[in-house]
Amino acid sequence: MTHQQCADLIDRLTGAWNAHDPDGVAACYAPDAVSRDITLTEALHGRTAIRNAAETYMRAFPDLRVRATRVVCEGDLICEEWRSDGTHLGDLIGLAATGYPANMAGCNVIRLDANGEIASETTYTDAAGLYRQLHALPQLANAAG
Repeated sequence: MTHQQCADLIDRLTGAWNAHDPDGVAACYAPDAVSRDITLTEALHGRTAIRNAAETYMRAFPDLRVRATRVVCEGDLICEEWRSDGTHLGDLIGLAATGYPANMAGCNVIRLDANGEIASETTYTDAAGLYRQLHALPQLANAAG
């Protein structure tokens, strides 16, 4: 893919996140895509799982805003650095709403299929930093003990 095609895909993906459109997010992925987040134990398999995860984050942070800060494209690989901001007003994978604002930086390493859809991705984020901003680290430590 050309750099412009990669940038267009990331713009579409980011736009769907900012429009709070989980179907639009899922449409950027191949039907059998695999999405891994290093902070979670299980990968997401397929558009439906990816759509549902996006919807979970959108409910947890109803004012969520995402922006790509750097996109590097080489062949069928994209490396996208991003930042997100939002207020934690809904359940986040078992963590009740805290009302705290949070921002996070992350990086996605994406492999595209022949159709230019996301076939696989690995997401790297600072989850501890997010939970620290939500004042949730002591709760998580107690739950683990």
